[in-house]
Amino acid sequence: MKFSNFILSLMIALMFFSFGCEKKKTSKLLNEKVTSQNFFDIVEKIKKDTLLSIEEIDLFSTGVARYSNVIDSLFNKTIKQIIEQEMNFRRKQSQVNLATNAIIAYSRFRYDGWKPVEINGSDFNVFTYTISNISKNDIKKIYGYLQFFTANNQLIRAYRINIDQDIKSGQFTQFQSTFKHEDNNQNEVFLVKTLKENPNQIFVSWRPVYIELDNGQKINLEEK
Repeated sequence: MKFSNFILSLMIALMFFSFGCEKKKTSKLLNEKVTSQNFFDIVEKIKKDTLLSIEEIDLFSTGVARYSNVIDSLFNKTIKQIIEQEMNFRRKQSQVNLATNAIIAYSRFRYDGWKPVEINGSDFNVFTYTISNISKNDIKKIYGYLQFFTANNQLIRAYRINIDQDIKSGQFTQFQSTFKHEDNNQNEVFLVKTLKENPNQIFVSWRPVYIELDNGQKINLEEK
């Protein structure tokens, strides 16, 4: 009796193992190419296909949305290729977000203001900001972009900032960066005009791209 129970248990275990090892069926749609002629038909097929996973449909959908202004660039690619393209984009973006958040975990940035300055007959923009070191190590270098946006989240202008001096652990340091005003740059002219007349309509953000600590650790977002 005990032996028969053992055999029964073994058979059940083997059945579950067999089911677990069975490969998931994939949709034939994955290999279908997208063209200008069949694009809408493919959308209808996807709606009815039960083999495509929710993740695959979501990746395809966002992949299409990302190229909505240049939809032709998706034509003659298979659904699988579009999904993989979107997956690679998300992976890279997630890696960038991780590195950016890691830099932010060690430092804080505060925008303090802007003022126009004239030097030897030329106009300059002077930006003041504070960087705080909230880590237990000294920051030796920190680079990034000071970005200015409209109320509609449209980027107006970005200025590269490189800080090559120590910021001690637990301390904050105020800096100033000076940039020559570019009269031929319409975005810069618009930015300065708005900063003068309606500064509350400008939103400022800091996009760090590099940090180096005194113990040799560093994060470089510009490194390929």
